[in-house]
Amino acid sequence: MARREESYTVEEHTRVRRAIGEHTLRSVNEIPQFHLRTLVDMGPLVEFRSKLKQASGTTPSHNDLFIKAVALTLREHPRLNAWCDDEKLMILDSVNVGFAVSTDQGVLLPTVREADVKPLAEIAAETGEMIALAREGKLRASLQMGAGFTISNLGPIGIDSFAPIISPPQVGILGIGSMRPQPMVVDGQVVVCSATWLTLVVDHRAIDGAEGAVFLAALAELLAAPERMAEA
Repeated sequence: MARREESYTVEEHTRVRRAIGEHTLRSVNEIPQFHLRTLVDMGPLVEFRSKLKQASGTTPSHNDLFIKAVALTLREHPRLNAWCDDEKLMILDSVNVGFAVSTDQGVLLPTVREADVKPLAEIAAETGEMIALAREGKLRASLQMGAGFTISNLGPIGIDSFAPIISPPQVGILGIGSMRPQPMVVDGQVVVCSATWLTLVVDHRAIDGAEGAVFLAALAELLAAPERMAEA
């Protein structure tokens, strides 16, 4: 029986798509990555965001709040705010947080520099501008440089949890899932909370599992008391 030839449409990889492929292939092949996951009650963060809107009329996105929370946690755990290679760990002086933005050309990683010391309103303004530039194909390379850590949020698309790939030479990335009703134990009682799975992916050359767990626990603790973000 003659083999049937399948028809297909050729779609050439864009420059961005090729760069993403090369970058992620390097990450998977060269970095010993491990994953840590925890479920976090988002009720306090939602309430905090609502209060910000009432007080100022400006509402940072959930992603903006995560950028600030991650930055403050990195400040206390500097080994995750770093670049790593086979010879050394380079702990960065500034806390610069990258965040994944989906575009027609592929995922780009704009960076909020010194996110630990910027007020939430400034972070929100910066991210809004960079997201618009990214989706218009106008995001400069300089706005995608310097991050020591990245967050990737697929929650708005409805993904419960995922393990993103580290962007070399960074040592960590946080995957943020969707916010859904989840049973949780609060004060000894099982209650339904609006909760999110957070997945931390870390380069094992830089830190061990225990240190990663302490970082993730500290981040969860900050998200449970988000008003601390307004004070920093």
